[in-house]
Amino acid sequence: MGKGGEASDPTAAGNLQDDAAYTPFLQDSFNATEFASDALAGSHTTAQAQTRMLQDRIQGLQLSLREEVLRRRPEVLQQAAQLRDTETAMQGISLTVETVQSALQRAKALIMEPYGQLQLKTQQLRNLHSTVEILRHVIQRLKLVTKLKQQIDAKSGGYQDLAKAAKLLADIDIIGSEADLAGIDVVEADSEFLHSTWQDVQGQAEAALQHGIETLSQAEVGSALQVYFNLGLLRKAVSDPLDYHTRQFGSSIKDTLDPKKLSAGAGSPASTPDGSRPGHGHATTKWQEHLWQKLGMLMEKLRVSIVAVWHMQRVLAKKRDPLTHVLFIDECLDETSPLPSEHIWTSLTALLTEGLAAAAAPVKGGFIREALTTHYPRLAALLEETFRRIVQDTDVKGVMPAVTAEQQAELIDTASPFQNAYLGASLTRMSDAVTAAFPGTSRTLTSSAELQKCIARMHDEVRVVADSPRLSALTARTVGKALQLMAEKAEYMTFAGPEMRQVGGPSSSGQQRNMRLCSQLQEVHRSLLTLLPRMQPHAAAALMAPLEAVQAVAIEAVMPIFKAMVEAAEEIILRLHSEGFADEGQQGMTQASAYMQALTTHLTHCRAEYLSQFHPAPSPQVPSFVSALTERMACRVVVFFVRHASLVRPLSNDGKLRLAKVSACLCACLSVCLPACLPACL
Repeated sequence: MGKGGEASDPTAAGNLQDDAAYTPFLQDSFNATEFASDALAGSHTTAQAQTRMLQDRIQGLQLSLREEVLRRRPEVLQQAAQLRDTETAMQGISLTVETVQSALQRAKALIMEPYGQLQLKTQQLRNLHSTVEILRHVIQRLKLVTKLKQQIDAKSGGYQDLAKAAKLLADIDIIGSEADLAGIDVVEADSEFLHSTWQDVQGQAEAALQHGIETLSQAEVGSALQVYFNLGLLRKAVSDPLDYHTRQFGSSIKDTLDPKKLSAGAGSPASTPDGSRPGHGHATTKWQEHLWQKLGMLMEKLRVSIVAVWHMQRVLAKKRDPLTHVLFIDECLDETSPLPSEHIWTSLTALLTEGLAAAAAPVKGGFIREALTTHYPRLAALLEETFRRIVQDTDVKGVMPAVTAEQQAELIDTASPFQNAYLGASLTRMSDAVTAAFPGTSRTLTSSAELQKCIARMHDEVRVVADSPRLSALTARTVGKALQLMAEKAEYMTFAGPEMRQVGGPSSSGQQRNMRLCSQLQEVHRSLLTLLPRMQPHAAAALMAPLEAVQAVAIEAVMPIFKAMVEAAEEIILRLHSEGFADEGQQGMTQASAYMQALTTHLTHCRAEYLSQFHPAPSPQVPSFVSALTERMACRVVVFFVRHASLVRPLSNDGKLRLAKVSACLCACLSVCLPACLPACL
């Protein structure tokens, strides 16, 4: 049977799996009840036959299993032997594990007691160390408190060395931050003393710093800053004066530019709630004087504040801590932070700009706006003088000044609304005067009184700002605009027509009009030209182009008359070629030539009818447009005569004598008719 099993097919188990009869039994979802129901329902045999069929299949299955076991008998025996060996090894391991567990239990019992003792001792050591540290801090604190008390003078109650007391206070504060000493009686007993001492030291340092800044004492400021440094409050020591001066200056601006307070200080109530008109006469004058007095005090406060902060900055830039050698200015400022002088300058100028802008507002400004606009040169002079004093007070060798020359414009620009209003009003005043003197129409020219008013107005505008180079240049540009307007209006008033070139008879009304207009423009030009040497260079340069425009209009107005006079003289001189200069021994040598007599008559007529009507008349003592034109006319006559006299051919000896005589007659004629131009022509 065994041999039969060994000879069985190895694929018998595989065949059973592939057999369709056994397939339903291999499914995971096999259900015996459902299988029996399906078998009975789907078969035509009886239940007994189905049962016998299943029993046959079971026997076949058992037979297959028997054959498979017999076929694999060696493997089964080998696995059984391995299981027996494994069981034996597991029994040995179990004994070893029990031995190890027993050893661990004994070790645990031996270690737990020393470990508990170690934890206890560690906690005791930790507590002891904390106690020692607290005691060390307390002892050190008590020593510092004792030293601090020794710094207090028993008689005066002051401090022997305020900086050292501040250092002791800072060290005590550091000890308190390193260890929690709350609840210790000996520490809390000194808390009130330390608090009051800290406040006292800080208060004395603040007072010393303020007094040192006010008196510009470097030693006192340096000592106060050292106290602040020791207390760890150096940044506060720098920021507090900046905030203090900024607040004080802002309050001063409001008091100065407040109409109600100004009225109360002047002792005369305003007629309107906004202070638009304080009154008239003596009341107005009193208001203005009080206003300027307050503005002067405001500018003085500005100077004092900037100089004070600059003085503190100067000490900060030089002072070093004697222990750490840290420079104070590096300690209190970051790399991007501005210097204290720059910070206070920016803050105060911004406040001043805001305050003056509010005062210049049409609704709120009222009388103050009117007074500062009308007297802006005085305000500008006050600002410039304040800046000059700041520069002077902070100009110390080896120390950075509080401000530079370029920053003057920033201070002046704070009053830019009043500057613009003043220059606009100045231009309006001069434009009105120019319009009154030169209406720009063809009607009769205005009187000399109106002209003198116009000139006087321009002189007044220039004279008021003569002391300020900057404002003088601005006003000069405004005067230049008025002169440009004058040139335009004078050009509109110039007469033009054919009669301007008719010089044979009496002067026409159009010629007289232009000559008078030229005289008026010449008077304006001459009057303002005399101011140029006394004006600032930039202001004088600003007037040159407008004066040249006025001069061009004046010359253009009378240029046709002078051209006509020159052309008529040239026509007379051309008669020279009709004279006989080739004949000898003529009897007419002693008599003047007819054309020379005609030239003399023409020049005499020009002087009487035209040149004499200019005011002032052409004269070598008084330079003028007319003198220059007359000189050019005379030079043209002489050049024209010489040019044609040199062309005379043939020319005998007697002719030469006659020609020389004619030349002498020409000189005599020019000396009589045009005496102002003879030296330049010859």
